[in-house]
Amino acid sequence: MAEGGAPTNRERFQTLRGLATALHGRTGMRHVIMAGVGVALLASSYAVPARACGGFFCNRPPPDGTLPIAQAAENVLFVMERDETSGAAVVEAHIQILYTGPASEFSWIVPVTAVPTVKVGSDILFDRLEPPTRPSFSVSYQMEGNCRGVSGVGAGCGSAAAGGSSAPGFGGVVGADAGTGVDVLARGSTGPFDYVVIRSEDGGTLRTWLTDNGYFVSPESAAIIDEYVVGQHSFVALRLHNGQDTSAIRPIVLRLPAAEACLPLKLTAIAATPDLRINVWVLANARAVPINYAEISINQARLDWFNFGRNYDQLLKDAANEADGNAFAVEYVMAARSSVGWFNVSPTARNDLTAARTPPAFVGTLAGLGFQPTGAVLQVLRKHLPLPAALSTRGVTETAFYTNISSYWASDMASFAAFDSVAAAADMDIEVLIPMSEYRALFDRSGRLTRLATFISPDEMTSDPLFVTNTLLSDVPPQHLAVAHVMCGDGMQACQAPVRLRTEDGRDVNFRAVACMQYDRGELDQMSAADVAWQRGADGEGNIVLDNRPEIMAALKAHNAAVPIASSDGCGCTTGGSPGVMVSLMLLAGGFALLRRRQHRG
Repeated sequence: MAEGGAPTNRERFQTLRGLATALHGRTGMRHVIMAGVGVALLASSYAVPARACGGFFCNRPPPDGTLPIAQAAENVLFVMERDETSGAAVVEAHIQILYTGPASEFSWIVPVTAVPTVKVGSDILFDRLEPPTRPSFSVSYQMEGNCRGVSGVGAGCGSAAAGGSSAPGFGGVVGADAGTGVDVLARGSTGPFDYVVIRSEDGGTLRTWLTDNGYFVSPESAAIIDEYVVGQHSFVALRLHNGQDTSAIRPIVLRLPAAEACLPLKLTAIAATPDLRINVWVLANARAVPINYAEISINQARLDWFNFGRNYDQLLKDAANEADGNAFAVEYVMAARSSVGWFNVSPTARNDLTAARTPPAFVGTLAGLGFQPTGAVLQVLRKHLPLPAALSTRGVTETAFYTNISSYWASDMASFAAFDSVAAAADMDIEVLIPMSEYRALFDRSGRLTRLATFISPDEMTSDPLFVTNTLLSDVPPQHLAVAHVMCGDGMQACQAPVRLRTEDGRDVNFRAVACMQYDRGELDQMSAADVAWQRGADGEGNIVLDNRPEIMAALKAHNAAVPIASSDGCGCTTGGSPGVMVSLMLLAGGFALLRRRQHRG
């Protein structure tokens, strides 16, 4: 309880969320408790059912106590569909995790509710999914009145410039580790990984088996594993083949019968970094919603619109924390077939790459095919066209090298390794081109693609997020636009005029210019980051469990009172003249924002 007895936002959220969960239960929402750990709310009067699915943990820490592998980010695509033969609900999870640490100490373990098929995926999936589904923020500038230097020039109202092998089926014991009390349900190899699927009736027995087979089980993870064993879970355990380095790590694809998509998080806490970014995409018949985490919307009045939303990530972190650390924002919901074009590739791509005999020609051909040196493409380039040691010693980065490879080829050809375009094209075919065609077919379906995101720290990873579909909620485009009314008058220079910003959700925020196209934010960053949080379900809008709108409106009222701007009726634009001046103003805004970003990076 906050000082003076007033509840904090987090305490209010916990209380409201507990009530909402109880109300959902009374409407007949199905709850299947798969593990006996929950979050106590309202002095244990209400509890969020804790259905868990697993997580990741790593091998033995070195003597200094630091973690050998740190998770920097996690990307997951869930495909929710029906099995073509049985008609049963099936979830296919494509899981990508970024690791740092020695390959010899890499391990990956996840509890599952059924024996999955296991195969290796491709990083190109996430390379293609992430950019077009990422939220973008821009401003449309609208003149109100006449500013000195642009008198008599009308831009018109609303003028804008927007800135391997798989496990055998879903069940069946294929062997047992004799005398250990551990059943081996499946084993195999896929891509760079060896894997087993195991289970046991006793947590201690299973943990002993893991330890004996080279998997470190810390005291914290031991307790979590025991919970999954009690819940009748099996475990998928993977390791890299001997001799493989971390560059060989690829996404893992698990396919198993399930009615809900479950994001493995609880064991992730053993090796996760603070504020781990989680991106979840769900490809299903309808928009996806979290059912045991909150769904949040951010306070758009606090967003830095004039700098293309550069504080968005921090805003999302703060909003998730206000929702008790367990919350997702929905960043994208659109028709699944809208994604098909992201995976288009020329049918002659491999031949074109094979014919590109020199490094500059190869990289140029990749660019012509629409590929940049990132993700899966970068992995192939590192293998066949590595940054020369002589250039690295001079401080040349990979980005600079691949971006300006023609110049380096002309001046430092002797430092390049021998290049085989046939071998490079073959690997690019395996890692990029063939998967692109497969993913194109995957997204060519009816239904919706949803992107959800959050930041979460290890101490908040107390339950595994579950996602279902909801056919009643609307789409969410990734592009967001605010309107900046430039309040001209009294002979003021346009770029120094005050601005009344109308956010996408209809709030007005006043800004005073402190320099040309630079605005004082006042106390805006002290406002709540979360606007509203819902407890969603498979039907309806759900229940509001956190509502900061009254507080935000009060803070905005105080802010705007401190930055008074004379009102203007209607558009206020003058007529006649050329719209080019207004376009120049908006280009100027973009130029200043870019300059500030470069200065910040410097």
